[in-house]
Amino acid sequence: METLIIYVNETEYARNQLAAMLSVRQPTQCVLVGCPPKLNRHISKWISGAARKKWQTQWVDTVCGEISTAFVQEGHQFLIRAAFGPLVNVTKQLQGEFFGARVLDARRPKLAQTREPVIEGQQVQPDLASRAMGVAATTTILVLAVD
Repeated sequence: METLIIYVNETEYARNQLAAMLSVRQPTQCVLVGCPPKLNRHISKWISGAARKKWQTQWVDTVCGEISTAFVQEGHQFLIRAAFGPLVNVTKQLQGEFFGARVLDARRPKLAQTREPVIEGQQVQPDLASRAMGVAATTTILVLAVD
């Protein structure tokens, strides 16, 4: 049985990404690694670290649970984990636990943010959308300034 380590941060996007991968008739063992949204540093004024970690764990269980229920009827097995800390370290730990597992990054890209690499040596993709928006905004300002 093939093992996949899949990083997710949103239900619909991950489900669409996995539909093509898991449509193969061969059952697969999937380790869903939820990457909870970052809470800003000022949140510690209102909630404790334990409460924040509990919320992040509940978020991972909810998101990964929704993804796994869509594919469990096809014979795939799912394990759910939460990513706390650098994703490269999480990947190393999981590849030690699941030898020979392939890594799939099914996280939704966010505008004007670079995604944290999942494996060591992974090239960080430049965010072309934010560059294009910057060029468009600069051009608009120059056109308005000329008028």
